[in-house]
Amino acid sequence: MEKLIVELCEILEVADLPLDVRFEDLPEWDSLNALSVIALLESNYGLHMEAAGLLKFSGVSEFAQHVLACKK
Repeated sequence: MEKLIVELCEILEVADLPLDVRFEDLPEWDSLNALSVIALLESNYGLHMEAAGLLKFSGVSEFAQHVLACKK
């Protein structure tokens, strides 16, 4: 999970990412970052997700667990 969190930090340009916060509650979250996360999922994890799908998770931790469980 640590690698994915580091990748998300790079996209969001933050040093630390609280795992219990929702993407849309992050001040850095915008549509460009959503597209960057979607591209990351497709290129590095073989997953396809819509932008709206990113917002269904209760926090970054739940999102990361889902990604790692579904990784192809």
